[in-house]
Amino acid sequence: MEFGDDLFPDNTQKLSNTRIDGRLDELRRGGCNQKVAWSKLGCIAIINADGTGVETRHLACNPSDGRWLLSAAYPIASVARIHEGQKLQHVTWSSQGADLAAVDVLGRVSFYTVYVAINALSLVTVVQVDQDDDLNALAGFWWLPPERPYSLHSVERAEDGDGFKYNSPTYRPFGPFHPLANKAAAIGVTRNGTVKLWYHDGLNKYQSASCDLESLTSLDDIFTHASISWTWSKEGGVAVLAAYTHSRQLRTKQQQQQPKPITLSSTPTLSIIRIKIVDSAFPADMPHDPSRAQLTHLEFLGPMPVTHPGSPTPAPTVLCVFSGKSAEQQPFTVVSRWDLRDTPSVLHPSFDQLGARRASISSPIIAELDLHRLEDIVLGKSVIGVSPVIMGTVVAFACSDGLFDFRDRLQLQPFNSNSLNGKLRITNMIQAGFSFTNGGPCIDLVLSPNNTVAVRLGQDNDVHMMVMEFTRGDVQVKENMEITCISLALQHAYSCSNYLNNDDLLLVARKYRSSEFNNTFLTEVHRALNLKMDFTVSESPNERLVRNPLLQRCLSLQFALDFQGEQVKKMLPGKLAWATLHLRVASLAFALTLNSAQRPGGRPMGGGQPEEFRPEALQTLLGLVRWFMDMMSMIISDLFDLAKKCRGRAGDLAFVREKMLESNSPALILTLASAARAFLRYNCRSLKGLESGSGKQLQSGAPLDEEQRTTMRSFKVPIDSCAVKISQFERIMTDIDGTVRAAYHNVPEAERATAERLLFVNNEIPAIFQAPVERLLSLTLPSLRKEINVSSLFFHDVSWLGFHDDLGSRLFHKKHKIDAVRKIVLQPNGVKLRRCTRCCSVVDEAVMAKTQGYWLNSFNRMCLCGTLWMHLSGSGGLG
Repeated sequence: MEFGDDLFPDNTQKLSNTRIDGRLDELRRGGCNQKVAWSKLGCIAIINADGTGVETRHLACNPSDGRWLLSAAYPIASVARIHEGQKLQHVTWSSQGADLAAVDVLGRVSFYTVYVAINALSLVTVVQVDQDDDLNALAGFWWLPPERPYSLHSVERAEDGDGFKYNSPTYRPFGPFHPLANKAAAIGVTRNGTVKLWYHDGLNKYQSASCDLESLTSLDDIFTHASISWTWSKEGGVAVLAAYTHSRQLRTKQQQQQPKPITLSSTPTLSIIRIKIVDSAFPADMPHDPSRAQLTHLEFLGPMPVTHPGSPTPAPTVLCVFSGKSAEQQPFTVVSRWDLRDTPSVLHPSFDQLGARRASISSPIIAELDLHRLEDIVLGKSVIGVSPVIMGTVVAFACSDGLFDFRDRLQLQPFNSNSLNGKLRITNMIQAGFSFTNGGPCIDLVLSPNNTVAVRLGQDNDVHMMVMEFTRGDVQVKENMEITCISLALQHAYSCSNYLNNDDLLLVARKYRSSEFNNTFLTEVHRALNLKMDFTVSESPNERLVRNPLLQRCLSLQFALDFQGEQVKKMLPGKLAWATLHLRVASLAFALTLNSAQRPGGRPMGGGQPEEFRPEALQTLLGLVRWFMDMMSMIISDLFDLAKKCRGRAGDLAFVREKMLESNSPALILTLASAARAFLRYNCRSLKGLESGSGKQLQSGAPLDEEQRTTMRSFKVPIDSCAVKISQFERIMTDIDGTVRAAYHNVPEAERATAERLLFVNNEIPAIFQAPVERLLSLTLPSLRKEINVSSLFFHDVSWLGFHDDLGSRLFHKKHKIDAVRKIVLQPNGVKLRRCTRCCSVVDEAVMAKTQGYWLNSFNRMCLCGTLWMHLSGSGGLG
């Protein structure tokens, strides 16, 4: 020991233990006590250090270097004023992830929603209490589930041992539900035994209804903790609740609302049925003095879906979590469990003697709900949180050391790291060998939507982020890379099926990035989703292509894996995904504008121009028209260069691929890949229709002022000035489409899908594309070259598109910001921006808020990559 250490001892550990003990005392005093919550949309809500306000954070990609960081804190306005300065005790997100509830110590609840940007929540309503009384404080709070199917995913090695088989059975929840789609409702239980129902009325306000569980006869009947869940029922719409009292009783009840489902025309009436009361509900056969353990959490786990045909339905389970310290001051936690099951009940035989009954008639067997105690589980840590995850199939115990203990839902046993060498199934990343390794003392801990990132709240309300890691060895080893990619793809499929934000998965995947890892991961992502990139049979983009959220998510993932900063060279897979996403934007804009003008009712009464052909609507398309015409120029110019390099060797696909990779141009694959080619063809047709429509407006003699005529003429400028005409480009695309169709003739669908995936993801040119490539480079392009002004094409500046790696392109994007949706250069000063949290695209806040033109509404809330926008501060930085 150094001199002076005894005079100035390090009290950090002692202070840490004191604050954790204080947090455990808060949890023992009452339930409904969560300081941090993470929504399915990716927004994190945190009660601030003062305890009177709420701030939000989120994951966001840094545009300068592509790193993913936790954003700065964004306070929600007026929370302290709304709750009159009372301490907040609980924050929780709705099942769909857009609505936030903040609860104070007196039972007042305020509701907020994420409407446009992830870092700007709007107040919906505040539900007051009858009087300021501690007994009105909530002991439990539960959001009703959405009325839509959900999926569970698993993977196992195929029976022939070659490859893997992904399974994704779909289930329907049993309710209760809100009668209006996408509207939220919640149930709460107060300390004095009142059940409350809050429900959105569809008119931007929450209404409430309540009923008493039972009357209080003594202080021993006061509830400290409560939990609510749903259960199986023939009638449907049944919730079950469990409550824990001061006298250590566990009380379970069944709740229904009438009418069922609840309607908005009248206030619903709640009814309560008692199920069972367990006296002296505390740990049994525990190794320590029972008086040292007190309840900190009560969790009612709903019934699990039947994952194996023929197996019985897993029953709802009540978890009572007791925490304490041993005589040696070592922390421990005991989890006591009760299953809620139907139990046969027969009338006593003496009842048969009360009346005349034939001997052949026996007393009827009645099924009653009853609690059946299970074996207790002991953990050698202090548990500060309990979360059912992956649709309730896994229970995550958050511990005060900043780590999680993941347990199987049925037996509450830890997961074993499985290998896919045998016939074992993998249903989550924990089984595959992923875990959190770097914890730290904390007072609260929360998991991200996919359970791969965690945020812990330190003793001083400081926020720390942890990312899950693969712990079974080096990921670059083939076997480890295989199971890593498969488990990540499995979780990605789960997030897509269940409408979860999956930015947190990117933080894990980007740790192991390499060309081999990216190709393997993206291949498994396509297989897990059964995504087919072959759209050759489609005459035009339909719902399967344009409005395909799975395709959008996979393109977004492919780009995000490659992105390393706005000034860093993008590799070919990232460019392909980025170009296809933008082509999709153009397809939606052109199609919605054209279809709106052509549909019945699109033309105003008494004649005149259609709504979508008005100048203010067409102005929103001017940037997109210029962008698409420049894309045509870039593709043809780059194809000319490739044809020149491959002259005499167009049939050598290996040589063609080598030159394509050297140029790092997406042009060839954009024309060969069916998804991108379908977008290109469709945009040509739509643009011709819009050009014709605007031309007819000018020639019709309709009353147009000078501003309107100028707009109409501006619409044609980029079309007329382009060296490549729409008809010429469309002819090239049609020719390629025909040769690819011929190559695909009599080729099985699975082989076509594999060829398209190899082309788009791995940037390989499968042998099936030999005839189309050779014809394009040797015949089609030389013929086109004779028709156009090559020098005009060569000197045409396309640096603003961002697909070339030359100095001019990098300097342009360093000096200018481009509206990613409208494709116009934004003014450097005085423009409020929104930025995508994933791809870092920006849009003009003012224009998006006005939504001029019907098609812009499609991108008002979500970026073109499918991720939420964030409002940028004046500095435009990450925070």
